[in-house]
Amino acid sequence: MAVSLQRRLRPHLPALAIAVVAAALAWGFAVTVLRHTRPMGLPLDDSYIYLTYAKQAGRGAPFTYFPGGGYSAGSTSVLWPLVLAPFWTLGARGHALVWVSFVVCAALYALTAIGCYRIGRKFDPAPPASAAGAHFRGELIGCLAAALVLGIAPYAWCALSGMEVAFASALLVGTILLLLDTPRTGRPSWKLILCLAATSLSRPELTMIAGGVVAIAVLARLRQRDLRAAAWWCAPLVAPLAWVTANRLLAGHWFPNTGVVKSHFYLPGFDWGYWVSAVGTQTGAMLRGLFWASDSPLLLPRLVAVLWLVGAVRTMLWARRAGVTLAGALIVASPFVLIEAVIATSAGKWDFQNYRYVAPAFPLLAVVVAAAFVQPKLATAFMQPGRLTGGARAAWLAAIALFTAAFAILAVPRMSADMLLFAQGATDTNTQVVALGERIHAELPDARVMFHDAGAVSYYGDGDVYDMLGLVTNFQADIANNGPGSRFEFLEALPPEQRPTHFVYYPSWLGSPDWFGSVLMTTPLRPPFAASRLAGANDMQLITATWDHAGTGERPLAEHPGWALVDRVDVADLASERAHAWRGRLGQRALGDPTAKWSVVERETRRDGGLVIDGGRTIRAGGESFTIAADPAKKVRLILRTGGARTLDFGNGTIDRPVGLTVFAGDTAVARATIPVPDGVFVELPLELPAGIAHDLRIETTGWYRSYHWFVLQPE
Repeated sequence: MAVSLQRRLRPHLPALAIAVVAAALAWGFAVTVLRHTRPMGLPLDDSYIYLTYAKQAGRGAPFTYFPGGGYSAGSTSVLWPLVLAPFWTLGARGHALVWVSFVVCAALYALTAIGCYRIGRKFDPAPPASAAGAHFRGELIGCLAAALVLGIAPYAWCALSGMEVAFASALLVGTILLLLDTPRTGRPSWKLILCLAATSLSRPELTMIAGGVVAIAVLARLRQRDLRAAAWWCAPLVAPLAWVTANRLLAGHWFPNTGVVKSHFYLPGFDWGYWVSAVGTQTGAMLRGLFWASDSPLLLPRLVAVLWLVGAVRTMLWARRAGVTLAGALIVASPFVLIEAVIATSAGKWDFQNYRYVAPAFPLLAVVVAAAFVQPKLATAFMQPGRLTGGARAAWLAAIALFTAAFAILAVPRMSADMLLFAQGATDTNTQVVALGERIHAELPDARVMFHDAGAVSYYGDGDVYDMLGLVTNFQADIANNGPGSRFEFLEALPPEQRPTHFVYYPSWLGSPDWFGSVLMTTPLRPPFAASRLAGANDMQLITATWDHAGTGERPLAEHPGWALVDRVDVADLASERAHAWRGRLGQRALGDPTAKWSVVERETRRDGGLVIDGGRTIRAGGESFTIAADPAKKVRLILRTGGARTLDFGNGTIDRPVGLTVFAGDTAVARATIPVPDGVFVELPLELPAGIAHDLRIETTGWYRSYHWFVLQPE
């Protein structure tokens, strides 16, 4: 009986050993957290966004973010919160779901490493006479692949963080394993269909990879004239198409909200010249950061680069010989497709938050590096059937063992540092967003809270929320991307019944603290114990909202007897800009530009003691254009509100000379004026336009100026 059990277990011993090592590493992360903070926490607030979606799905309201909130396109991974939702339904509430998320991530982390082991052990086929030796060598390469995966500290950090990283990695590796067993003809298996569909819903970048696999397979079947099989290969795309269609219909765009907030294409100042420059710059930074820099997430990055090149060649030759070219191409290319997809679509840095956007690429990089250690063939490399024998083979195995041992030893300090960083992040989230969410739940259950970190406050607060950054609130990302002036104008225009009652904010982040009332709670961070920390600022606060200053800048500051206000273009108010087809020459975007470059908030205290606040923009490239609503039979007094501070931060520059301004109706100049140098107060510049002008106006100027409002007056 014991012998029989031993025989049954023997083939699974490497996988069991890998699972034990993965579990030990996961436990090391958990123990490090619990030494510094209680209860167990996750290092990223975004992890709690998924827990909130899981909670809502567990309540039977999937794809919503709070009770009664309607469809929210904020879940970057459609499936990850659905994986966690049943645990909430079964009773894992509050902190318990945090533990569930961590444990499920740990299991997926282990499965990814085991999957890489299973891919790696296929790399060393041999003639039948040496099948036993080939099996041993294959096991060795598989174990090396798993060891390389487990030794990448940032991958462990990201995989265990409560994000979708381990889930996406496991699905990608599972897809490759299924492709390795898929014939080059015929339809895909149900397992492969489901795995490809799930992979495409695990992260947007993997949607592109799954789509590429499907497209290549479909083209191959079409060349074989097997239309039925080609149709079956299209089946995995039904799920992602349904997802993006729902986003388009219900949230106004194809991407999830996170893709809009962080995408190049939705940012002010975007043009294709900027995109080409940004992608090129980031691609170069990625290659240097991964394969050259001393602080690379990969250990021994320059050696890894050489080994990866060798491994890539050997992987593709093996795949061609084994008849699994598609799977081989996926192993080699998918890490770079994934990383380049992040760079091409996201304005955030590729190394953001310990590489979490690109972390699913790391396991397959490790697999290809392991392929470089496949025992070489004699004579003409890779082509002859003979292999190393005797002492040469022993030396080769010793080299693999030495490399693995050196890699493991070098991985320990980095893994320990990332355990501390993980604990630092969990400590800071517990100190700030978790504590604030619990306070709101206990004392302000009916509050309508507006915040910028949308996860733990909503998960623990469990009430009506509004995300000012637009990660989970639809139609808000464009406002956030356009900066503090647009945020101010949006808040000012909210109907009273829709206004938040409280803010949860790092106070300086809103850019317009005029809506802040009394501070109910502060959350200053303790001194750090890790080499770095991820918290955005030292003190996140719970603040009551006040609306005393709403509407102070909606009319001209001076009286204009005999004239009536018939229209106004509220610059930086996106709704007003759209309604008037407003276009401003704001200048070209550069990589890393802050949102505060694209709109500003200015204040002036009047002589009568009143406060006037208005959002606006710096016009850098010579003017604006817009459409006005006016009676063509009457003349028009067009008033530009400008002025304010001479110097503003975040790329808004210093305006130190007067600027000539000309108003055109069509091709006809209808008014001219000079914009004075700003001196700290608002200036309203009247421009007299004749009757009968076109409604479409174009403003041409000779330099930079600030534009806050255009008022359109006509005789009463």
